[in-house]
Amino acid sequence: MYPKVALINKENKKLVVFERDLNNPFNEGFIIYWEISKSSHKHLIFKKRLTTIRALNKFKKLLKEGWLKTNFSDQAA
Repeated sequence: MYPKVALINKENKKLVVFERDLNNPFNEGFIIYWEISKSSHKHLIFKKRLTTIRALNKFKKLLKEGWLKTNFSDQAA
């Protein structure tokens, strides 16, 4: 199943949100990159559609790079 999680980098400057596609929640979804400014405002960098397999691979890679899970997923969209 497509991950539904948000990750933030160590410097708290970038946020990545994995969001399921409501029309196809088991096979596809979106990865959304945000930049966080000093005033805690989020700016959209880009949004891309990914398959579940690619999303899980990206999620695992980001965790290995030190990104941390956060509860921003509900606030980002």
